[in-house]
Amino acid sequence: MSEEAGRSTGRHRSHATGARPRRVTVRLHDAEYVQLERAAAMSGLALASYVGEAALAAATGTAPPSTSPLREALVELMQSRTQLRRLAVNVNQAAVIVNTTGEPPVWLEQALALTTRAVEQVDVAAALVSRRLP
Repeated sequence: MSEEAGRSTGRHRSHATGARPRRVTVRLHDAEYVQLERAAAMSGLALASYVGEAALAAATGTAPPSTSPLREALVELMQSRTQLRRLAVNVNQAAVIVNTTGEPPVWLEQALALTTRAVEQVDVAAALVSRRLP
């Protein structure tokens, strides 16, 4: 997958009126930090967003962010979809080259094969996740 696969998969909380002016600092032991980082990744949130949502959920008695394995799989599927869109852009660029020069670029066949395999894998994964959702 791309270099972005290793980056945070954070999703930002919606802000009612722009940036929030108050900051809270939380001190954690390494093990606590790792647990929160893992939970944030599983829920598809950036660490700060996850901590904020979890704290607000505890304060208001509402449900905390979901950390189910299915949620993590859904986040991964959404990232895969983004990568597939980028591959589609490459294919469109190749079409422009073919229309301009009459010859396909040397990388087109490989890009199409990669795209086909990726789409098939995403379709299978999406079907598995959807069967397990309530």
